[in-house]
Amino acid sequence: MKIKILGSGNEVGRSGIFLSENNFSILLDYGVKLQPEPPSYPLLPEDSCDMIITHAHLDHSGAIPILRNNKAFMTKETFKIYSLLIKDFVKVGIDERYPMPFTKQDVKKSLKNVVIVDNRFEIGDVEINLFDAGHIPGSRSILLRVDDKKIFYTGDIKLLPQRLIDGCKLPNEEVDLLVIESTYSYKEHPERKEEEERLKAEIDDVINKNGIALLPTFAVGRAQEMLLILKDYKDYIALDGMAKEATKIIMNYNIKSSGLLKNIFKKIMKVKNNKQREKLLRRREKNIIITTSGMLNGGPVVHYIKKIHKDKNSKILFTGFQVEGTPGEKLLKTSFFEYKDIKLEVNCKLKNFDFSSHAGRSELIEIIKKLNPKAVICVHGDRCEEFSENIEKEFGIKSYAPTNGEIIKIF
Repeated sequence: MKIKILGSGNEVGRSGIFLSENNFSILLDYGVKLQPEPPSYPLLPEDSCDMIITHAHLDHSGAIPILRNNKAFMTKETFKIYSLLIKDFVKVGIDERYPMPFTKQDVKKSLKNVVIVDNRFEIGDVEINLFDAGHIPGSRSILLRVDDKKIFYTGDIKLLPQRLIDGCKLPNEEVDLLVIESTYSYKEHPERKEEEERLKAEIDDVINKNGIALLPTFAVGRAQEMLLILKDYKDYIALDGMAKEATKIIMNYNIKSSGLLKNIFKKIMKVKNNKQREKLLRRREKNIIITTSGMLNGGPVVHYIKKIHKDKNSKILFTGFQVEGTPGEKLLKTSFFEYKDIKLEVNCKLKNFDFSSHAGRSELIEIIKKLNPKAVICVHGDRCEEFSENIEKEFGIKSYAPTNGEIIKIF
């Protein structure tokens, strides 16, 4: 079997794993790398092939329209979220005049070629089983049975539960090859309960001083996790940006938190326009504003920062990782917010929190132990080579850390 890395080789983003043998070819994920701007795309597959998409985040799905005539297999939950994200991605790309390898028409055509699947299906002679990946609602890991070989691709995965969803499910059998995400292969995440308490303490301080707690957040997964963590603060919360539409979709999924999420969503304020934003800030009707974008590169969060950057009673509380070079990362480093022609010195307090929906190092090691693979391919990480070497030393099995374009021949 030949495995070609089209994207996510020694990098986070633009995932694309191309598998081929004499009688078949399959593409696992096909995404974009959003940062640094403009977005970049994976290599093209060698042959026309079907795709299996693990989840809706654009770094795993955003390049699907390039292959607009190819079928893309995904869960119904992933399809709904992907439809929302890809349309917004094209809109932003046009507004920002990014060079894009597809058009709105390509997106429409690709959406028509999506095949909704349950957790077991076949492509040709290949049997495919999907397992809940514990990353975001609808996310799945992929087990492929090719002849007598078993290949497991994690996609983005998390072993430990979150408030929004439970942790991942794994096959009850060993596999021949494990293709594993390595985003946080080099570190552990802080204990989630302690991180939640840290966040609440900062918010309590803001409320007592009648400031604004601005929570920049990712629209899918993280915004809903924040609503659940802050359920006791629902009377203080305003939700803005694409997170509103994403929450409407996610709260109707069959997940453990759907009932609670619906209840919270009913009670919070949903911000619709700048007039509401101005009123909200002027009257301090709500002290907690959860809004996109998570790394401050556009969206309603820009409007809020312009209004509160001088307010020492307010805080910007980051809820996720800030990629190097993004406005969020620069703000944390320098206390200056720079976006397009805007440059502001920010005097309100800045805090960063780790609510990652990716597995930390010990979770990844546990996944390897449970699946006991004969070989491992490390992808989707900035330190894949280091992790690959650690795997070989600890488990005594062959491990690879391929770069984009590299081909691995195995079996």
